Amino acid sequence: MTRVRVGRAATAVAALALLIAAPARAQNQSGVAHACDRACLTRVVDTYVAALIANDPSRLPLAPKAKFTLNDDILAFNAGPLFWDQAASVQARIDIANPRLGDTGTQMVVTNADGSQVIYAFRLKVKDSRIAEVEAMLIRNAAEGGLFDLKTLQKPNPNFTMPIRPAEQDSYYDLIAAAEGYWRAFNTNGTPEYRPAAFWPHVPRLENGFKTTDVALQGTPAMSAAEQFDGGFHAGRNIWDVRYPVVDEEYGVVMSVARFGLKTGVKPNRPAQAATRLVAEFFAVRKGEIFDIQAVMVNRDEKLASSWAPDYGPTRGGWAPIACNRACLTGFVDAYYQALLANNPAALPQAAKARITLNGRQSPLASTFWPAAKAVRWRFDAVNERLGDTGTLVVVTNDDGSETMEVVRLKVAGGAIAEMEIVRCNKGDAGEQWWGPEQLDPKPSAFLTLSIPPAERDSYYGLVAVADGYFRAFQTNGSPDYHRADLQPDTRRFENGAQFTGNIRNGVYTTAQDGFDRGRFVGRNLWDRRYAVVDETRGIVLVILRFGKVDGVQNAASVTSIDRLVAEFFTVKSGKIQEVQAVMMNRPDAEPTGWDTRWYGPGPGGWRRMPTGQ
Repeated sequence: MTRVRVGRAATAVAALALLIAAPARAQNQSGVAHACDRACLTRVVDTYVAALIANDPSRLPLAPKAKFTLNDDILAFNAGPLFWDQAASVQARIDIANPRLGDTGTQMVVTNADGSQVIYAFRLKVKDSRIAEVEAMLIRNAAEGGLFDLKTLQKPNPNFTMPIRPAEQDSYYDLIAAAEGYWRAFNTNGTPEYRPAAFWPHVPRLENGFKTTDVALQGTPAMSAAEQFDGGFHAGRNIWDVRYPVVDEEYGVVMSVARFGLKTGVKPNRPAQAATRLVAEFFAVRKGEIFDIQAVMVNRDEKLASSWAPDYGPTRGGWAPIACNRACLTGFVDAYYQALLANNPAALPQAAKARITLNGRQSPLASTFWPAAKAVRWRFDAVNERLGDTGTLVVVTNDDGSETMEVVRLKVAGGAIAEMEIVRCNKGDAGEQWWGPEQLDPKPSAFLTLSIPPAERDSYYGLVAVADGYFRAFQTNGSPDYHRADLQPDTRRFENGAQFTGNIRNGVYTTAQDGFDRGRFVGRNLWDRRYAVVDETRGIVLVILRFGKVDGVQNAASVTSIDRLVAEFFTVKSGKIQEVQAVMMNRPDAEPTGWDTRWYGPGPGGWRRMPTGQ
């Protein structure tokens, strides 16, 4: 929500009272309740700004042990330097928020009593209507931030404050993927692995108010943001400690915080490249592409550590060394199946407190084996070398000729298996219709087994966003908020080996998209979604989730009323799903699995109780 504010604020007490009048509690994806919708969060920001102008932090509703940083340095909260006695009014303000997580992000220009102006940006984490985190940035001049031009910031930019119709909103992970693509372009431009960012034509970009696109800079001709990357204008730049702390689906904006520097051993080709900075960028995204950029940045020594934990991405020196590569990780999978076929759990290296579950129930390893297992006749692996994750789908042939299908996820750390999650199905465990391992190709397809050239790979969050879009289509099909999944025209979908799309059934070619478009899955809820293994090299993401039904909705088909635990692999090529391989078995919604469900997504019953969204 945009605010243009002039004059000293004096409404902090009233704003605090309004916090009590929050709407009914709403449940996020991990069962944690938030009592604060967008209007409530905006009132918290109003209160923060009023306290800033009054230079009185005692007015703030602070949670116990609240954390405060200014320009990435941890502070004790008091009147200075987070607040200052000269702040007199706010000239322009942009707010974004995620009510489901209690996050807010604000950029504004503050006018001081002497008429000078500064840039002040901050992020709040609100829990139970109290501020648990404050992350602020203050830039007073060009010496502190490299660039500084407040003439462009006297009015709030509406591209960051306009609600978008739900069916046209980019999802949480779409927004992160667009921002991640921007940083990826920074880190790879001028190299053979360069991957362009997703831009609308001639995206405007302001950095501390200074326009840095489509204008001549430091002797170079005017270039768009895309042309700068394509021409290697930012070659040698290093981006690290990347975070995506506020993702606003309703407004289509993501706030991303990162560190800027130079790659090790690279000499700057212009003075500005030599600076090391902390940056908070607001990216306005439309239809998966960056539409507008407004950044705040301040100088910060690269030797100083960040006060906040980064999301997935490179470290200061680039990607951290890999402790266990693909061959090493698949070796652990080999060892698992050797132990399984030998019915010898003692042969498998496990960490001292390894957690093992079979179909969501914690079990000792010996209880997950069965003596009739004879051979593995079909297998493919997905791995993430950087995180030590593996995901494998197999068909096991038993002594009596029957077959068992399972997905196994391993977490490898310190040379041993720290986590093992098995989703296993035999014929009849999910209904007769959902069984057909004999329908699988004689061996896994090339989409499941071949590496993709680095410049053509979808990014980590790009892969997650595509898989997330598939489940969003499930959640919204048959409703005015329906948003199509990113599917190839010939996407093949296999469920427990049975092929349901990308083939001819009853004399008609079936597509995965058609079922969504016709609303065949109305009432389906997909919750506890976890993007457990993301393999950028092969373009595969393994999602483990629960299938249930949306509370109070009549299902369009009987299948959508069955509660299930599902492990689903998506192969993604050029941003679209090419093949789906799933193993699923019936499991009541009421039975938790105990695995971390903090990934963003709906809870049991769907999003219906949330303040905004699908």
